[in-house]
Amino acid sequence: MPGAFSSKRNFLFDLDGTLIDSTGLHADAYRETLKISRPDLAAAFDYAPVAGRPTREIFYELGFHQEPELTELTRHKQQLYQAAVERGEVGVFDGVISLLAQLREEGRRLFVVTGGNRTSVHRVLEATGLKKYFEGITTAEDTRNGKPFPDPFLQTLAKHGLTAPDSIVIEDAESGVRSAQGAGLEVVLVHTTLQVPGVTNAGTFENLAALLL
Repeated sequence: MPGAFSSKRNFLFDLDGTLIDSTGLHADAYRETLKISRPDLAAAFDYAPVAGRPTREIFYELGFHQEPELTELTRHKQQLYQAAVERGEVGVFDGVISLLAQLREEGRRLFVVTGGNRTSVHRVLEATGLKKYFEGITTAEDTRNGKPFPDPFLQTLAKHGLTAPDSIVIEDAESGVRSAQGAGLEVVLVHTTLQVPGVTNAGTFENLAALLL
């Protein structure tokens, strides 16, 4: 329904797969890193079920529980992704910049809430020209528990004095939906075929704009 969420004042955006087309780069970075010690895991690795979650957490669930290996794998994966960012390989989805600019022009408040590493997040926001649109950024290092726990969204609400009824989350992954709903927030999905009861899937940013403006 056009304008279904036009009364919302605060917009909490996921980053990877939502604002920027980086999912394939993250998947490749995990596979290349896994090849170092577990090529069998690299061949079978599927990024989709773990998208949006902190890097260290993902390696831990893959069975890497010992130091310094866990820290080294996390560092190596993040370096590979950051190198791709520096090479200009991360693109912004169609319609993102025009929507962010219009929301800002209307006095709405915009935030990024992501499971990404702080350094990687700030680098990619700078590289893509998106950073100037956002009032606040919550990354993996900012809360004890990342998505799918509600902590990242709860912290963003508390830190910036936001109320849940006036806010809405834009996500592309199940972990993000669970995190947002755990914080009592409404969610709209983009860039995914995921269907969640009670959650609108806008598909594209063009459709999303029609819902938000």
